[in-house]
Amino acid sequence: MKISQRGISLMLLMGGVFFLSSVEAATSYPIAVAGCGIQLTVSPTSTSVARGASVAFNISIKSSCGTDHIGWGPAVTSPTPTVKCDKKGVCTTDGPVLQQSTYHVIGSGGGSFTAAATNATLLTTWTITVTASDVTHCCTSRSENVLLTTDDFLLAASPKSVTVPAGQTAQSTITVSSVNGFTGTIYYTTNTPSAITTGISCNLQPDPVTLTATVTSISSTLSCSGTPGSYTVVTDASPYNGSPVRSASVSITIT
Repeated sequence: MKISQRGISLMLLMGGVFFLSSVEAATSYPIAVAGCGIQLTVSPTSTSVARGASVAFNISIKSSCGTDHIGWGPAVTSPTPTVKCDKKGVCTTDGPVLQQSTYHVIGSGGGSFTAAATNATLLTTWTITVTASDVTHCCTSRSENVLLTTDDFLLAASPKSVTVPAGQTAQSTITVSSVNGFTGTIYYTTNTPSAITTGISCNLQPDPVTLTATVTSISSTLSCSGTPGSYTVVTDASPYNGSPVRSASVSITIT
């Protein structure tokens, strides 16, 4: 587009820059334009999180907007979460809970946000849309979608109560199972209440165990022996990062 006024020509060139040139001279001078481009990157683009845990996303914004302020933020866009509030104004959602560390950059920069799954979060795949917008000059924006799958794992003991005579070994099967495609290595810790830990010793094998897309349930054997008495043995299971933790209890009586 070319505009002529008072012997001055304005030529809009590709790349979003105006060049001012005199009709009488060939010298060109750049003039800033309000419109600009935004490049937005979100990593990872697809991941999973177990109920009771959270996962982090990193964002990178590159723009040709000079020192314009670029605001950004994530939102759960599919499926639509249901939000319920009680009479005291306390609200809960069945979707992932999002929290971001920063809300804007100047020109270009980065940031991060977390997505946490509570026990109420639906076991499904969520679409989170991250949008970056030029808030200094309307109306340039850019959006990117990432996928978040909420999964879980369960821990169970069978039997939950065992009675053996002194000198014999009490055994129970500890089984971990994936829910909605959970995969990863599970690590166990086994303990008894502190007041009676000296009376019994236990071993759990195999430990750790790894759930995969094809191996969705694995059993380990809890073996305990000790002096006469009643004991409660608690087995905790968690991924390497320590969250979430699932527990199973076995009551053991040695006569």
